[in-house]
This record gives sequence, C-alpha cells and structure tokens, in this order.
Amino acid sequence: MIPSPPVMLMVAALVAAGMGVRQRRRTRPAPVRAAGVQLPGAVAALARVPVPPALLPLAQRPDFARTLVAAGMPGLMAVDTLRRARAGGMVVGALVSMALGVFALPLALLAPVIVIGLRLLPDRLVAARAVRRRLAIIRALPDLLDLMVICVEAGMALDPALRMAAARLGGPLGDEIGATLDMQALGTPRRDAYRALADRVGSDDVARLVAALMQAEELGTPLARALAGQAESLRAARRQMARDRAARAAPRIQLVVALVMVPGALLLVLGVMVVELAGQIGAVTG
Repeated sequence: MIPSPPVMLMVAALVAAGMGVRQRRRTRPAPVRAAGVQLPGAVAALARVPVPPALLPLAQRPDFARTLVAAGMPGLMAVDTLRRARAGGMVVGALVSMALGVFALPLALLAPVIVIGLRLLPDRLVAARAVRRRLAIIRALPDLLDLMVICVEAGMALDPALRMAAARLGGPLGDEIGATLDMQALGTPRRDAYRALADRVGSDDVARLVAALMQAEELGTPLARALAGQAESLRAARRQMARDRAARAAPRIQLVVALVMVPGALLLVLGVMVVELAGQIGAVTG
C-alpha cells in the first residue's frame, strides 16, 4: 500500500527538521544553563529548538527579568535562554499544528491555541519555580532567625552570624543571604544590600525582617531580642495561615461528603431495601 502524498510530505518535513537540528547542534549549541542554575527541563528542551533569527524579537519580554531573579536564575544568559525557549515553543507549536492538519484537517483550527500555549509555557514554568522558591524561603526564615539568635547571644556580630546561619541552613534562603553578604564584601552599603535582598525575594516577611535589622542597627536595640521577636511573629503568622487554609478546606470537604459519600450510603440502603421488598413480594405472589 502506497502512502498518500500528504503523509509522505509530512515524513519528509520531519526528516528535514531532524537533520537541521543535528546540524544546528554541531555549529552552535543553545545555552541551557543560566548563571550555574539548572533550567526546567521543558525550558531547556525548547531552547535547543532551532528557530529563525527573525522570530526572536517576537519572543522578547523585558518585564520578565524580575521573575527570573525571584526564580534564582538571574543574568543575561537566563534572559536569552528564556527568549529562545519562547521562540522554540512557537516553532514546535507550528510543527504540531501542521501534523494535526495533515492527519485531521479540522484539528488545524487549534493551531493558534497550540502556538500561544507553547509560547507561554516557559514563562509559566519559570513563574512556578519562583513561587516555590519564595515559599521555601518563607518557610526557612524562622529557623534562620533561631540560628542567628544563638550566634548573636554567643557574642558574634551580625554579618558573621548571618554567614554562619546561612551556611548551616543552606537552600534558597542560604543562597540569598550569601549573595547579600558578597555584595557587602564588594563595597555595597549594608542598607542597600538588605533592600536588594528584599527586592529579589519579593516577600513581605523578608521585608519586615530587613526593616527590623536596620532598625536595630540604627536605634542600638538588642539584636537577639529583635530576632527572637521576629521569629515568633513569623511562626504566629504561619500558624494563622494554616488555620485559614483549614477553614477554607472545610466547605470543600463538606461538598465532597454531600456529593459522594451521602449518595453512596443512600444507594446502599436503598439496594438492601429493594432486595428485601423483592423477597417479600415474591413470597406473597408465589
């Protein structure tokens, strides 16, 4: 059986695209890392897709640099990689739409949705990583403050206490504290470095911590007491957030019980009643 001409054209196009990808990888590999941080797998894969140079300006988005910083992927390399991933998503969306159009012509109407969806996919993945990283930093803040209280009460200054606590804690918060201390070592004033930390993380809890540290430095209040009070307020806020989530979950649980468990119990009771009635009616009628 000889394949139809559209199928043969589609196979030839896929073979040509594969040869182009191999040749592009030999000549100029696309960047898949940003400032030493591993990018999401889908973003790295889309960044390797060969794209026409005229398509790159359409994938530019200058206002996304702040989200990259919040996701722990700062630098021009991350911006360029994300731009190439957006353009690669558009190319992959166009190829998928062509394949759907060859095998089922009505599915070609989904081409704009597929292209736009793959164009926005890298942004959504990076934004999701930024949210997860911010939540991890917020969860680790009370532990960092407890470690700093121990170091300060032992007689250490603020910067060595921060460095030791960050090294002991690790994670995204430890990386941010290390970057802040490196900025101070390069000559940035402490106030500016702390404000840059609050801007990078984008959390109200970190902003309040920075304000408490600067106020303690200006007014000369005991630092250990300020840190302990800040840790207690963060834990109280976390407990209140847990209560709020539990209160919001209660109506959903009641809805599930009303829609799933109650009908199931009623069906079980009605089934038993029907069986009993059938037996009694059968005995009466013979």
